Amino acid sequence: GGASAFPQPTEAHAALMAGGLGGSDDSDGSEDEELGPRPTMQPRSENDIQGRLRDLEKIAIYMAQKTRTTKKAKKQLRVELDENSTHVAQLELEKGVLTTKVDTAEKQVQKLQSEKRQCEDELEDTQRKHKSQMSQMHDDQQRLQKDVAGLREELEETRTNLKSKRSECTRLESTVSKQASDQIELESSCRGLRAKVEQLEDVVNEREIRIAELEQDVATRSHTIEELEAKLRKEETMRRNLHNTIQELKGNIRVFCRVRPLLGEEKDAGAALPISFPSCEDNNQIELTQSSENALGRTTSKAFPFKFDRVFSTESTQDIVFDEVSQLIQSALDGYPVCIFAYGQTGSGKTHTMQGPDTISADEKDAQVLGIIPRAVKQIYQNTSKLAERGWEYSLEGQFLEIYNETIQDLLAPAARAPTTGKQTKLDIYQDSEGHTRVKNVTTVSVDSAERVHWLLARAAENRTVAATNCNERSSRSHSVFTLYLQGTNTLTGESSSGVLNLIDLAGSERLSSSGSSGDRLKETQAINKSLACLGDVIAALAKGNRHIPYRNSKLTHLLQESLGAGNSKTLMFVCVNPSPLSAQESLCSLQFATKVNSCQIGTARRQAAS
Repeated sequence: GGASAFPQPTEAHAALMAGGLGGSDDSDGSEDEELGPRPTMQPRSENDIQGRLRDLEKIAIYMAQKTRTTKKAKKQLRVELDENSTHVAQLELEKGVLTTKVDTAEKQVQKLQSEKRQCEDELEDTQRKHKSQMSQMHDDQQRLQKDVAGLREELEETRTNLKSKRSECTRLESTVSKQASDQIELESSCRGLRAKVEQLEDVVNEREIRIAELEQDVATRSHTIEELEAKLRKEETMRRNLHNTIQELKGNIRVFCRVRPLLGEEKDAGAALPISFPSCEDNNQIELTQSSENALGRTTSKAFPFKFDRVFSTESTQDIVFDEVSQLIQSALDGYPVCIFAYGQTGSGKTHTMQGPDTISADEKDAQVLGIIPRAVKQIYQNTSKLAERGWEYSLEGQFLEIYNETIQDLLAPAARAPTTGKQTKLDIYQDSEGHTRVKNVTTVSVDSAERVHWLLARAAENRTVAATNCNERSSRSHSVFTLYLQGTNTLTGESSSGVLNLIDLAGSERLSSSGSSGDRLKETQAINKSLACLGDVIAALAKGNRHIPYRNSKLTHLLQESLGAGNSKTLMFVCVNPSPLSAQESLCSLQFATKVNSCQIGTARRQAAS
């Protein structure tokens, strides 16, 4: 049983010894004879998830194969280690047998000297070999244990990396799934948008067709509109002619009578009113009853009936009054000279009729009691706005004068003084190149809005001359004349017009005996009555058809010359009446004067064209 009993190393053991002792570790990426080179991660873009997964799968397969190979080699080494341990035990047993043989051989020393020496040599040689083999096996065992520990660490690291890679793969799969879901949604949305785009394209095509139809319709209607506008301009000219014909049929000098209601103490007196209104369809009659005592002391009553173009009772409002006047305002806008003046004794309601309340306000309450002047300007502005659509452009200029003691004063600039004398600049009446009556050095204001008239009226009211008389504690001691010049041009037809509107609030017409005036008031009353008498003379001369009309006998008739005669004017007189019994005689005088005016006839009015 000697040295020949030791086992020989197997091929697997030799391969493991060669790989463990002389070879290099697989962890450094060197080539394995059976497995080949270790796969590595290829450089790829971050978005190449599929490629990175394939590289990871190759590395995982390689590591799994390497792990199986290592386990197989480890198992084989353990089997060989057990076999060597068995051999060592056998060698120890044989050593005991040999020792026994040595003891037996000692007794046969001489006989077995040579065998003993030989056996000892063999034994020593065997021991040396065995010791060398044991040392080598111990070194191999330590190396194998070290390799096993390294393989375990590498296996644990591989498992950690595999777990991380699996987690990353799960995350990447989730991302891929989400991106796939998003892509599906985007594709669905894209299909919806495509369908919507196609639908919108159909709508656009339909609308383009509709637009083309509408454009053709607009072109047709534009042509129709142009024809209608031309027809409208012709009808506007016809309307002006017909309107003027109607006004001529009504009379170019008309007289309206207005009776104001009783005020304050007049109501408390309770006396029978001398004024009555006979029932008639045209509302154009008024009757004044005057009582007197004869020589026998008997009271007799006499009725004085009067008939005018229109009579307004005490219940008539400013709206009703202006509704009758508005047609004359339109004549001024059409290019005719128009004059509207209020005549009557002090306190009969002249200023209220022409201007309205003393305090002019733009609120709704005061708007209902506004007089003829602010309403006329408002109507003119409304009509000019409508006429602008037919090509008419208008410019309006206004002035406000008063005639006090036969002196013309500017109510819009009363403080204007001559630089040398310090007195107010003299205002003279003259005829311009077009034959219009004008006043030198007067303040003319551009009336650019209806609200501008409120300022003009308030400014004029502050500067107008007033004083107390027996007839009224605040009596107007002058004639106020508001003049509005209207210049119109039609840019489409080339037509033009030049109208003038005079709105006059005359001073009180009471007699000297009734006014109770003295001193300056007496002088004022005489001047007022003289100018009113001159007005009566002018109207009487017009009624008789005299060749000479005494316009220059007073500043009032001279200023109104253009609107009171020459056959191209329209004149309206408001005779204002106080219904109080105490004013019956003054009312009778006013009504008689109005009757004279009403009997006057002026020739056909002629429209003035701007030169």
